[in-house]
Amino acid sequence: MKNSFVQSMAWLHTWAGLVVGWLLFAIFVGGTLACFDKELDDWMRPALHGVQAPERPAFDAALALSRERAPEAHAWYVTAGNDRERAMESYVYFDDGNHTRQALDPLSGAPVPDTAGGDFFFTLHYNLHAGTVGMYIVGLAGMLMLVALVAGVLIHKRIFKDFFTFRPKSGGQRAWLDGHNVTGVLGLPFHLMIAYTGVAIFVANYMFAGVNAAYDGDIPKFYEEAGDLYERPEVGEPLARLHSVDALVEDAQRRLGAPVTWASVHHPDDASATISFGGDHSRAVAWNLRQVFYDATDGRFLHQTGAPGGGYASYSYLGGMHMAQFGGAALRWLYFLMGVAGCVMIASGMQVWVNKRARRVAAAGVLSGYGLVRGLNVGVVAGMPLACVSMLLANRLLPADLGDRAAAEIAVFCAVWVLAAVWGTWRDRLGRGWRDLFAATAAALLAVPLVNAAATPDSQLLATLGRGEYALAAVDLGALAFAIGYAALAWRQTRSQPSGLAARPQRSEREQAASAAVEAG
Repeated sequence: MKNSFVQSMAWLHTWAGLVVGWLLFAIFVGGTLACFDKELDDWMRPALHGVQAPERPAFDAALALSRERAPEAHAWYVTAGNDRERAMESYVYFDDGNHTRQALDPLSGAPVPDTAGGDFFFTLHYNLHAGTVGMYIVGLAGMLMLVALVAGVLIHKRIFKDFFTFRPKSGGQRAWLDGHNVTGVLGLPFHLMIAYTGVAIFVANYMFAGVNAAYDGDIPKFYEEAGDLYERPEVGEPLARLHSVDALVEDAQRRLGAPVTWASVHHPDDASATISFGGDHSRAVAWNLRQVFYDATDGRFLHQTGAPGGGYASYSYLGGMHMAQFGGAALRWLYFLMGVAGCVMIASGMQVWVNKRARRVAAAGVLSGYGLVRGLNVGVVAGMPLACVSMLLANRLLPADLGDRAAAEIAVFCAVWVLAAVWGTWRDRLGRGWRDLFAATAAALLAVPLVNAAATPDSQLLATLGRGEYALAAVDLGALAFAIGYAALAWRQTRSQPSGLAARPQRSEREQAASAAVEAG
């Protein structure tokens, strides 16, 4: 019975990992980079480097631009610049759920050349840039990841012993399996937490029976009551004038007891319009959901949110654990390193899965389909980091006045990833796919600080260090550090024996039995 249970768990672990492995890798890479999404946004807007965000945010100019561009929007939303991202960001939300985003100078409120930036990776992480459908796909992947993690723990007989066992010099399958075990055990508590909280954030969307029964499917109404928010129905009459938002900031800060970091106007073209303010999420683990509301016509105070109930407080705590806006840079680096471990765990697990089936497929005499899967695994896993770095390079090389630069950067990302997948698939026939893509990624990473210095001299490494802008400098330094790592991986692949099926010598029955025992754990 015990062996049967372990075997069923092994089957479940393998196939859950197979179905969502590549998808989870993309989600994890996006989430790992999103730990520093605001810093990446800042680095990718060189026009603002050297500018200091004002201590007191000025929202009126940004909202005037929103009125000019989208007077009939559902809501205008503006975030103030801060020490992580100096640009103001103006969001315009429409009734159909779509929105636009524009970066603004924090001093003048004028638009600046925009970028896909860190927000691209954040959105990739939670909905794959596919809207509601993508959100459900990511949610399903998160649930299957939980299954794979729990099943993996149950089938692993030597989980703590293998944590201290890493033999990179052994090469081949043993090195991939050791990498999977070490990173899996090292980050196990983090990976369980991040998968569970990631699913919990959208619980109202995934488990909607309660919302349907109590609110007739009106999710915004559910959040409005749960968070003690304030909303007025539209009256169908035009707003006479919009009260100065900047004039209300001081009163809002006094009522909130903390600096205001964002302002919003709901129903800006209707007489029912309201102005709301809120703060950031850096002061506690749980999301800071406190807001104050004012009449948009005369600035009259209307409402201040109270303390959330137990259920909503638990929800905001889980969301805060996942988003990691608390704890400062040290915590974000910890999440980043654990995210890297998760990427390695998934990538090595997929390669283990591919290699374990190599001899079975070879024995069956059917190689074509397996070769495609094997090659695509190289291209997808080793190609995505190259695509991410290419996006940074495109940010510096594309003309500043190019229309929709953000879309152009995303196009570069997608094109490079597709080309890398094709190249990796083709070259893997000779056992050189990993080497080629690792080497290309190392070269691209090395080029980041060089291209940055050539294209934007005021943003180069020595200049940012001299101004004390260490977050900007960290992007260049991080690129150099990862360049060394990828160069080492490429060098190791060059020295090791090609892993293609055609290049593998036949092994003795004794060697095959020993290898099978190792792979079974």
